[in-house]
Amino acid sequence: MADLFTHACVAVIARLPQANHRWVATFVAGSCLPDVARVPSMVLTRLRWDLPQIPEWSCYVWAPLHLPIGIALESYCVSLFFPEAQRRTAFANLALGGALHLAVDLLQTHFGMGYLLFFPFSEWDFEFGWMGSEATVLIVPWLLPLTGLAAWLRWRNTRKP
Repeated sequence: MADLFTHACVAVIARLPQANHRWVATFVAGSCLPDVARVPSMVLTRLRWDLPQIPEWSCYVWAPLHLPIGIALESYCVSLFFPEAQRRTAFANLALGGALHLAVDLLQTHFGMGYLLFFPFSEWDFEFGWMGSEATVLIVPWLLPLTGLAAWLRWRNTRKP
């Protein structure tokens, strides 16, 4: 859960300097979408403990949704819920938010493989490994108030005549 807050806060901070705030929520949603797409895998893995007849592959088939190709697919599918005239902008904000998500995740180190950035065309994996994935638990208490402060300062500066 802390990782989701980290992605949302980073997305808000990244989007604040831009003049048009109309698409901030879509950008932030795009930054959270790759982790939300992991929910079916988590549920199926948990169910598999009690129901071993659930095939193991069903727990892993969702993994590409956390990679660039999956982020593009998720962004496209979610953008279809927007009015036709706004779909391109919605897709761009969702996809850029997802790209930011991936950029933040690349800073982490994970057990096993890194990120397959060119999946399905290559099995080369990559990550910087500058911090553990559990480090977000320690970062969120600092990041939440920093995000609130940044948003308040931006709001205050836009209200000045």
